[in-house]
Amino acid sequence: MGRKKLLFIFNPFSGKGLVKNKLFEIVDQFVKSGFEVTVYPTQKSQDAMELVEQQAGEYALVVCSGGDGTLDETVTGMMKRESRIPIGYIPAGSTNDFANSLNIPKNMEQAARIAVEGRPFPCDIGSFWPVYGRVLCHQPGAEKQDWAYCVYFGGRQTAPGCPVLPFAGNMGRPDDRG
Repeated sequence: MGRKKLLFIFNPFSGKGLVKNKLFEIVDQFVKSGFEVTVYPTQKSQDAMELVEQQAGEYALVVCSGGDGTLDETVTGMMKRESRIPIGYIPAGSTNDFANSLNIPKNMEQAARIAVEGRPFPCDIGSFWPVYGRVLCHQPGAEKQDWAYCVYFGGRQTAPGCPVLPFAGNMGRPDDRG
């Protein structure tokens, strides 16, 4: 029986580019967890979104590493698909708001282990405008291009009308997600 396939997308310029120094350790963790890994460094804006939208169906898991923007592109690409697979996240940006809110370790090797060995959990994705994963900022002077995450983290209920996207790994959250 073949190994499960994993697509690893990373932004080599996120934060201070630290993910480049940890690539071997991250990929090694994926392989040790039983995955055949395809590694893709993003080349331009919207690259992760296009790749996930077009190719995620060939994989059992997509893991992205970068900042909130890389995660946003990955989620948006997945939400454009009819069939969706779990997404794991290794924070490597400057702020990492999403990762901080879920207690995802800042240590990239630990985050990689959680992405492949943790238990997936549902995460609601909301949208104003026809782009999933993004919600318009409601602040004075906000433009259509000013986006912020609107995510309701899966407990026993989901937000009415929001599609659910599974995120890979327990991410340090309580185990009471029924």
